[in-house]
Amino acid sequence: MIVIVGIISVVATARISSGFAETRSLYDKLLSQVQYARKAAVAQRRAVFVRIDAAQSRLCYSAAGTCTGADAVAGPGGDVPFLVSIPAAITVNPASVFQFDALGRYRDAAGAPTLAPLVITVTGDGALPFTVEHETGFVHS
Repeated sequence: MIVIVGIISVVATARISSGFAETRSLYDKLLSQVQYARKAAVAQRRAVFVRIDAAQSRLCYSAAGTCTGADAVAGPGGDVPFLVSIPAAITVNPASVFQFDALGRYRDAAGAPTLAPLVITVTGDGALPFTVEHETGFVHS
């Protein structure tokens, strides 16, 4: 009896942990990507757009861009475009397009100043939010 309970607990723990691990992994990737977008905007002295939808998050140099060719922002490892895929079991809210200007400030897609911070929440096995401050563009958990 004790052996059966032990086996069931090991299997259940592995399943619970893997769901949270996948959610946390995506959260860390998105947080890093948004922080990178801000740094790239400042380093290159030009706007960098973050495009988040249900399937992926990517970085572009224009709001309406396809994030391919000259419009794509290269990632720190040289991958073009810098893309983070979102698994079907995980959601990211809100789906949005926003930018960091050449000074690293968070702006809406049209380049207008924002009045409040943006809170992006990764939801899967738990909900993990991070914040983009409205005036400075500082990205933090």
